[in-house]
Amino acid sequence: MRRRSDPKNVRQIIAFSLTVAATLVVLLVPLYSGVMVTNDGPEHVITSTLLEIAGLPILVPLLIPVVLTGLPLLLRERAQKYASVATTVALAIFALLASATIGWFYVPALAAALAAVLASSRQPLNDSGPSFTAGQP
Repeated sequence: MRRRSDPKNVRQIIAFSLTVAATLVVLLVPLYSGVMVTNDGPEHVITSTLLEIAGLPILVPLLIPVVLTGLPLLLRERAQKYASVATTVALAIFALLASATIGWFYVPALAAALAAVLASSRQPLNDSGPSFTAGQP
């Protein structure tokens, strides 16, 4: 069964892609720097990635936003709509709590997830129930 490519799904895919990109940047780009001073030579500037500093256990908290933005893509219709709202709120809380360190990297993904939620709130769900029009029995 092929899934429709509506704007909400596209926005959710963009949010997921931005989250994966932010996680890879946080993990692999040298964000830490230090200076090593020796007695007999010049100073050495040392740069490190978060993965080098914290090790593999840092993957657990960094996978939280990836799972949050990926979960609505696995669901359909009404469940997807509710999951999108819940995971967007959770992603906002994550970005706020982590704003002193890495939370700002996830703000673009949060904006895309919010756009997906707003797009879904403007589109009515296709219920299989009867539809009534004004003036007809």
